[in-house]
Amino acid sequence: MDSTLFIFVDESGNFDFSPKGTKYFVLSAVSTLNPLDKEKLDEIKYEFLRKGLDIEYFHASEDKQIVRDEVFKFIKELQNIEIDSVIVQKNKANPSLYLEQKGRKIKHKGDRIYEIVLRTLLKYIFKRYKLKKDIEEVIVILSSIFTKNKRELISSVVKKSLKRDFPKPFHIYFHDAKSDKNSQIADYCCWAIYVKWERQELRPYNLIKDKIKSEFDIFKRGNGTVYYEYKK
Repeated sequence: MDSTLFIFVDESGNFDFSPKGTKYFVLSAVSTLNPLDKEKLDEIKYEFLRKGLDIEYFHASEDKQIVRDEVFKFIKELQNIEIDSVIVQKNKANPSLYLEQKGRKIKHKGDRIYEIVLRTLLKYIFKRYKLKKDIEEVIVILSSIFTKNKRELISSVVKKSLKRDFPKPFHIYFHDAKSDKNSQIADYCCWAIYVKWERQELRPYNLIKDKIKSEFDIFKRGNGTVYYEYKK
């Protein structure tokens, strides 16, 4: 299985660009050549069930702090994952990137900006893994719930990115996060990065920061254009 690159993508913050929305939108990915050996999460889950906490699966924004502490402790010890993230400060985005497009039967909010963010995320993952010549295929799993049109957009972006930056056989899947331990890990990692930016909460971020390979503030210059920041 070491010849297959697995990429688990998750998002935090909402896609509401009005003043009622979150300040940031964050798209993150956990990449690994070994999606197995995550059984410890089951041990954590069943221990909390034994103590009377009703846990069906792990979801960082909803879990109690005592649960988050144990899950982050587990993620901190993992040796086989890498994290990449793209940060969108929404009030710095050009409105043309997220306003409803005119002249279409079905109007989509944010197609353009989502395309840019996802393409950027994949670009730097593939750039890093190009150095590993023994990878034979790529599997991308997205855990968020998307409409049919958004799934088609995402699939198109992933296919074009692979063809351009990492030409390998691939599969794209849309799975509920509760179905996969790696998707739940991606949720936790994305949330940790999100709360760092949204409310300057650094404790969870500091537990995973040694695994973060890239963290891009995509509109850093503040003029609505894309700006890439490398994290060494």
